[in-house]
Amino acid sequence: MKVSIVIPTYKRVDYLSRLLKSIEVQTFKDFEVIVVDDNSPNIEEYKPIIEKYKKIFTEFKFITKKENKGAPNSRNIGIKESKYELIALVDDDDEWLPTKLEKQVKIFENSDEKVGLVYTWTDVMDENRDIIHNYRTEIEGNVKKDILKECFIPSPSVMVRKKVIIDAGLFDESFPSCQDWDMWTRIIFKGYEVKILKDVVTIYHKHSSGNIGLSKNAKLGYKMYYKKNIENFIHNPKILISFIKCYLLK
Repeated sequence: MKVSIVIPTYKRVDYLSRLLKSIEVQTFKDFEVIVVDDNSPNIEEYKPIIEKYKKIFTEFKFITKKENKGAPNSRNIGIKESKYELIALVDDDDEWLPTKLEKQVKIFENSDEKVGLVYTWTDVMDENRDIIHNYRTEIEGNVKKDILKECFIPSPSVMVRKKVIIDAGLFDESFPSCQDWDMWTRIIFKGYEVKILKDVVTIYHKHSSGNIGLSKNAKLGYKMYYKKNIENFIHNPKILISFIKCYLLK
């Protein structure tokens, strides 16, 4: 099995360089890298990185969009351009530890086709590289009720079968936030199962540049998620009440 790594980027040259370094040292080498730039105004600053990694990676593609349309659009472009059966999704400001790809691929190799997505334990770091939060859930299998309660799947840790994410309809570009939660939910409600790699191989970086947090966009994203999944919530009234208290009443 081979992997297509899809990376949206926008104006964050230094962060992208850090991510690509972490991909360079992966123990698993059968991958392609697809970077999709969201029409960055500082595109000239990307050129040294592009030239560097064209020489390092056997398969490296850098796509520059003519219009700024957001990260979900960039992810969808990268997914459509990908050619391998597994897709690893990661944002330009996050980071992987060396065995990340290898361990996830092994899980897929030892799983049947009903397993559509594998995620990992993840540490959240601040700008000083201090760990401020961690994801240590052990939720796997048929997780329809779990995914309605919260987005327990860290976005930069996800590896998914390409045919599964295509079947689920790609990322919804109308969402101002919660696009990843919406995507995982659609995959799960299509009947696919998820598995967890109980190992910290992903670092999610929290910083002052571009985090949505509890902004108006975040709140709007929660409301859009609720409306889109209203039928699923109706069948789970306890989860519906909890969701309203946790998200819609913020």
